Amino acid sequence: MIAPASLLSATPVPFENNGDLDEKGQEALFRHLKDVGIPGVFVAGTTGEFTALDDDERAAVLRAALTVYGADAVYAHVGAAAARQAERLTTQAVALGARKLAAITPFYLPAGPAALIDYYRRLGAVAGDARIYVYLFAARTGLAVTPDQLAELATIPAVVGAKISGQPTSVVLQYVRAVPDDFEVYSGNDVEFGAFLRAGGTGAVSGVSSVFPRPFLELADALRSGDEQAADVAQARIERAVDATSGADIGLLKAALSLQGLPAGPTRVALDQPTPGQLETLRTAVQHLT
Repeated sequence: MIAPASLLSATPVPFENNGDLDEKGQEALFRHLKDVGIPGVFVAGTTGEFTALDDDERAAVLRAALTVYGADAVYAHVGAAAARQAERLTTQAVALGARKLAAITPFYLPAGPAALIDYYRRLGAVAGDARIYVYLFAARTGLAVTPDQLAELATIPAVVGAKISGQPTSVVLQYVRAVPDDFEVYSGNDVEFGAFLRAGGTGAVSGVSSVFPRPFLELADALRSGDEQAADVAQARIERAVDATSGADIGLLKAALSLQGLPAGPTRVALDQPTPGQLETLRTAVQHLT
């Protein structure tokens, strides 16, 4: 059974041309995604350039998401390099009304096994009734967490799930098999959304779906109805969207939003601007996929 929450869009954060947070644009982007049928959003994560946001800005992004989607459909990223900041962000998110929290593992300096457990226990201690999802992204954090380590993290009462990015379905399924049956595991692999659902995964946290939502929604609908022909068509459209954005490059995601007349603005993180060829590919994708 494919649940409605099988697809969560990891949303970019719009900025003004001067680099300031575009709060009105953020709410408008959330309303657009809800109107087209995206069932839930993952906010202030990697796609949302969280490393370039201050704590107040992360609160503003979360506030806009909660206003549009409500607490049940918002997954608020509260992770940080240090537990002290992550605790502060967790407390802030819960006070704003968030009930589903994601926290990336400590990053830059590699945490050992004991420090990793301590990090999530500290977040659980201030999360109240909110649920916590472990966020693994070894390619960005420099910390490789094993399936057995995730199973140990799953024993922390507040920890109910995980988002695993940068890995193929075959690897993410190793984590699925290591954790309890009711532990929710989301994959960050856009192009393998369907394969992961078919294999028993909970769903996807997809950056590309925040810009090209329709192919992902079409695939989810086809899988729910058992229409394999429609699923194949939707999968081909997803692959085209992923290729056009070079696998969810944030600069290209924002450029594609701008081409649709949606709020985006520049990136804050240091990324090259899209080339003329990339922009032309995006224009064609926007014409055929939106």
